[in-house]
Order: sequence, then C-alpha cells, then structure tokens
Amino acid sequence: MKEKFLDEAECCRLSIPLILRLFEFIREEHTSDEDLHFMAERISEMCDGGIRLTMNHYESIIPREKMMQPKASAEHNYEYNQTTHVE
Repeated sequence: MKEKFLDEAECCRLSIPLILRLFEFIREEHTSDEDLHFMAERISEMCDGGIRLTMNHYESIIPREKMMQPKASAEHNYEYNQTTHVE
C-alpha cells in the first residue's frame, strides 16, 4: 500500500541532479554535523509551499563559508593549473 508522503509536514521535493550534487558536497567537502543541520533547515524552509528544489537552489542550500573556500586537493590544483597554463 502506498503511503501519502504529501500529507506529511516534513516532506520536500528535490530534483535528482540537486540530490546528487548535495551528496557529492557531503562526501567531498562536509566537515561537521552543523553543515548538515544548516542544509536540512534551508531545504525545509525552501520547500514550504510545495516548491520543487532544483540546481538553481543549490547555492542557497550550501553553507556560505564552504562555498567560498577553494577545494584543497591535488586533483583540483592539477585541473586549475591545466586550465590556466598558457604557452
């Protein structure tokens, strides 16, 4: 029997690309439970009124200080150097 999730107070709709990107953020850049709680609160607030969240909402969900910090991985530095190198 199907449950009616739309009747629940804590229900939201997210696009698959947004879900995947959020999972990637959590796996690669997340450093604390505080980040997760911030993201959950933002998603909950933004979903009020039945809005379907998409990639257009991504920057509003991620903690600002995380967005401003460059990723400090060797892979990222290699990609950066490859794209900015001019001969």
